Amino acid sequence: MNNMRFTFITVFILGLFSCSEKSGEEIPAAFREVHTYQLNLDRFTSPVEDYYQYVKNWKGQEAYAFHVMGKEEIKLYNLEDGALIETLAYGDNQPNLQSGVYDFHILNEDSIFLSRRRAYKVYLINQEFDIVKTMDFMGGNDEIDPNTGWPNSKDTFLPVWSRNRCFRKIGDKIFIAGAANFDARFPEGTYTKTMLNSYSLRTDEISNLLGYPEKMQGKAWGGFDMVFSDYNPEEDLFVHGYAADERVYITDRAMNQIHDFEAFPKGYKNVPPLTVKEVESNEAYSSHWQENDLFGSIHWDPYRKLIYRIMEEPNVNYNKDMLRDPLERARNMVVMAFDTKQDYRKVAEMRLKKSEKGVYLDRCFVNEKGFNITYVDLENEDKLYFKTFLVE
Repeated sequence: MNNMRFTFITVFILGLFSCSEKSGEEIPAAFREVHTYQLNLDRFTSPVEDYYQYVKNWKGQEAYAFHVMGKEEIKLYNLEDGALIETLAYGDNQPNLQSGVYDFHILNEDSIFLSRRRAYKVYLINQEFDIVKTMDFMGGNDEIDPNTGWPNSKDTFLPVWSRNRCFRKIGDKIFIAGAANFDARFPEGTYTKTMLNSYSLRTDEISNLLGYPEKMQGKAWGGFDMVFSDYNPEEDLFVHGYAADERVYITDRAMNQIHDFEAFPKGYKNVPPLTVKEVESNEAYSSHWQENDLFGSIHWDPYRKLIYRIMEEPNVNYNKDMLRDPLERARNMVVMAFDTKQDYRKVAEMRLKKSEKGVYLDRCFVNEKGFNITYVDLENEDKLYFKTFLVE
């Protein structure tokens, strides 16, 4: 009996040691702030525009672009000096695109994609604002269900790539994030593969490629029904992170999984699926979204061979009447870096806290200088900053 008690205590202690070792993992490096970009916004551009893009080369200048929906314009700012470079007034110059445009993607100055998502269409325009190509994501044989207002086909999706979701042209295909035609309060949408899709610019063929991991299927995730993706062109691989999943997945173009690894910060708590109460009550539904950890954007760094992942901490003091304001719903953020040369080991982690003076937002990009994170000065919203960090 004494031997059995000794064995049990020994195993219990070893188990505690293993858990504490994992939660207290050694992180060999740290993030260091090395630079700040400042954009001088005009009176029409908000620092929290919903649609934005880092543009590596716009007519020889490194730029950041915003879609100002109320003006039906895309505005490009020079990252070097913060000045407004150019305004693309597509609404004034293309009468067929005067309403309903949301997402945009600048491939180059003569190829700009615009999403009229509610019409299930994406338009490719040139620098003269001519519509070069119309991409229809509805499907020729599909119809709208009069009861739901959504297409009948489970393979049809809204082309949505805002808020850090994926739009990437590779060869003659675009890889585009999609929103399933299901209410996120119910689990049916977790069985589709419309979270990332491809569209052939040559044949117009649409392929649904990526769905939820098996462990997330059959459950309702509410506002956590998103996947964030980036692409590594050197190895022709995608990297994906789901809003409610602590793991990151590496796949090929066909979304065959090559590798996966743990990618969560200290203190992370698993996100539970929606309960019946949270499905039936709008207030409980909002609480589920605000009071849980939320994984955000994921970024491949080709200069340093790192993968960055954002996690937003619970927003426990949120004002439920102000949740449409991106500054009000901003959370404290944890930024992690994983080294692809060390079997995806976590090599750095930092916490960025919001304050009365300013907030960090999960609107990030990678360039030669480092990993750049949006910072809004609440005392001067005519300026927008990007804080640049390196892992050292």
